[in-house]
This record gives sequence, structure tokens and C-alpha cells, in this order.
Amino acid sequence: MRFVQKFAVMSLSVVALAGTTSLAHADPCLSLTGCLQQDAKDQLNATRDSVRNDTNNLTSGFRNSGQAARDQVRNSWNNSTQATREQLQQQRDSVTNAEKNVRDRWNNSGEEARQKLQAQRDRVTNAEKNVTDRWNNAGENTRKAWKAQKDRVSSDLRDATTLPPL
Repeated sequence: MRFVQKFAVMSLSVVALAGTTSLAHADPCLSLTGCLQQDAKDQLNATRDSVRNDTNNLTSGFRNSGQAARDQVRNSWNNSTQATREQLQQQRDSVTNAEKNVRDRWNNSGEEARQKLQAQRDRVTNAEKNVTDRWNNAGENTRKAWKAQKDRVSSDLRDATTLPPL
């Protein structure tokens, strides 16, 4: 009888040990090292999937937006009247001619004229930078005063250009 009890206790221990080993293999989080490794793998896979999805969404978004814009232009052209098409072609031609005229003026101008044009460009660029710098360096009260002044001017302009109700 004691033999049967010893055998049962030993068998139960072996079965429990075998079960624990197989469970640890099936579920890695039953051991600390396995759990840490599994967490690291899961995080790596999640990050990899996230990057892959973001990349796919971005590139498909570019493709779709470009295609949608082309489709919209094509549909507008196909649905427009002959007069509208002629007007659009004239606008395109005038833009093309303006670009060509500017390029020709630049190529045919002397060094002194080019320097004047570059100085003019630099003044405009510097003026934009100066305004941005002044805004960034201004205190909160100054910004509020400028915004209030801008709002007053916008309101006055709106009032001046709006017809009164009849």
C-alpha cells in the first residue's frame, strides 16, 4: 500500500512537472525570461507593422491624391464647353508667356539690372523675415495689441465693402 502511495506521489510529481514544462512551452509568460522575450517580440512586431501600415497609407495617399487631382482636371476638361476650354488654354498660354518673358528679360539684362533685381528680391525676403522675427520676439501684450488692430482693420474693411440691408 505504501508502495502505491509513493508511486502515486512520484507519478503525480512527474506529471505535474511535465505539464508545467509543456505549459511553459505553450505559454512563454509562465517563465520570466520567456515572458520578457515574448513582450520584446510582440513590441517589435507591432512597431514593424505600424511602420509598414503608415508607409503604405502615405504612399497610397500620394498616389490617390495625385490620381484624384488628375481625374478632377480631366473631368472638368471633358465637361467644359468649347469657350471654357479656349479660355483655359489662353490662361495657360499667358502664364507660359509670362514665364518666358521673365526668363528672356533676365538672360538679356546686364549685370547692373540683375543686381537690382536680386536686391529687390532680397528686400522682400528680408522684410518677410523681419516681420516673422518681430512677431516671434514680441511679448504677449504686444501680440494681443497687434491682433486687436488687425481685427479692427478687417472689421472696418468688411463694413466698408458690405452693402447695407434694404
